[in-house]
Amino acid sequence: MLVLDLPGTGPLDPVRNVVAAAFRPVRAVGNAVFEPLSNGWKGAFGYGDLEDENARLRGELDERDGLEAEVERLERDNAELRKLQNLEVADERTKAAKVVSGPITSFEQTLEIDAGTSGGVRRGMAVVTGGGILGRVSDAKGSSATVELLTSPSVRIGISTKSGDIGLAQGQGRGRPLLITLDRDVRLSEGDFVYTAGIDRTAIPGDVSVGKISKVTEAADGAPRVIEVEPTADLGSRYVRVVLREAPR
Repeated sequence: MLVLDLPGTGPLDPVRNVVAAAFRPVRAVGNAVFEPLSNGWKGAFGYGDLEDENARLRGELDERDGLEAEVERLERDNAELRKLQNLEVADERTKAAKVVSGPITSFEQTLEIDAGTSGGVRRGMAVVTGGGILGRVSDAKGSSATVELLTSPSVRIGISTKSGDIGLAQGQGRGRPLLITLDRDVRLSEGDFVYTAGIDRTAIPGDVSVGKISKVTEAADGAPRVIEVEPTADLGSRYVRVVLREAPR
């Protein structure tokens, strides 16, 4: 058999072929018997290698997901910055700022920005986004300031309707509409916009969008009419502008 398997034994090729044909069934049986044992052996002793490979693949997938999330965040930031760059408040100086800390809970109505007194930011100044007025500065220090959102119940903003009627908007809490009260009974419809009134003795400039009327409940049995307004400002914006206008003393 050894001779039959040696190279260079051309004359023995017919014999070699006959022997190979004779032993082929034996080889097939051997493979069938020992292959499961071989696979089990590889599975037992190659498990660590497979685990390492899986860990590596998971790491690559996590890294890819992280990169995709970062790209998405950068695209969102760029879109907000473009809006902020085009935002203008007529005849007013403004200071761009980044939101560095937002409300931790739905009950909180403030956020922190990275602009403060060193940049001319003062208490009471209006804070706006591309959508409209976001709130006002409630406290300012060197390089940061606290902004109270217009949805806070303690914030009241003078507003004006498209017909020029003056009123007041007050927050009811985050996630809830503003309530509007007007000096007199005027006709308003859902979908109408209201703007800041720019009343004297305030740091909030006029003609900045406040919100859109979402519901008008007519008076009944002597009860006052209820007007609800959804803010147009993006309360989750990462970039804002502070209107560097102080209220007259």
